[in-house]
Amino acid sequence: MAGRASITVGNYIYTAQDAQKTISNLDEIWEHHSHDSQIPDGWLAGARGFLAEMSSLGGIKLPSLDNVDAAFIALTKALVAKYKELTDPQIESLLAASWRFFPTMRLLNEEHTGTIAHLHASKGLPKKAIDHAIITWKGVEGDVQESRVHHGRPWQALCIWSTDAIDALRAQGHPIGPGYAGENITVSGIPAGAFRPGAHFRIGKVRGFLTAYAIPCSQNNDWFLDKNFMAMSHERGDYSRLYAMVTTCGEISVGDTFELFTDR
Repeated sequence: MAGRASITVGNYIYTAQDAQKTISNLDEIWEHHSHDSQIPDGWLAGARGFLAEMSSLGGIKLPSLDNVDAAFIALTKALVAKYKELTDPQIESLLAASWRFFPTMRLLNEEHTGTIAHLHASKGLPKKAIDHAIITWKGVEGDVQESRVHHGRPWQALCIWSTDAIDALRAQGHPIGPGYAGENITVSGIPAGAFRPGAHFRIGKVRGFLTAYAIPCSQNNDWFLDKNFMAMSHERGDYSRLYAMVTTCGEISVGDTFELFTDR
């Protein structure tokens, strides 16, 4: 990866670290999309097609596509092992194929309408409240990730959270509030369980889709009892923040309608 240039895929710019981290997280992104989900046979066939495409693009051979979960793990491991040998055009093609596939993982037969209750942007935690935001391909203009090791890739442009999740955590005694855990957009009026990787959203002219659950980290210790920041993990229930990729840029404000298209 040393000396590798940034890679542009359409409107999105990946640093060398962004690209490598995205490829090394493909199995986790799949796990997030399939978490607590009944995957229809047709979509499993689509996943096998995606795995075959990625294998071809990366010049690798997978032992089997029968078990999709195992095949994603094998694909990711093989691409990581071969990463230094991949050319920039190969990596660009792998990234483009990934974000053509994952947004198709939900049926989008359920629509929920809520409201932007809070907006946040700043460096560090908690993030500062703002009334208005310009949304770019990179996320909220003026927002800064204190560390880029695990954050800030094009598919992590926005962090979105439900007030339902925050209220549920507060009811458990955790002294948390909007913006504390670093979300940019806090949405009210939509059940926390409706926010799932693969769901799409619309805020006026702004469009995007949810890409992955945000993994909790120790930077959130102070707003959890006994420093139990893992209480907001998706593995503990419908408490997780979610990352999102922007597909149409624009401006949004507190009080705007937030439309979520998902499968439950």
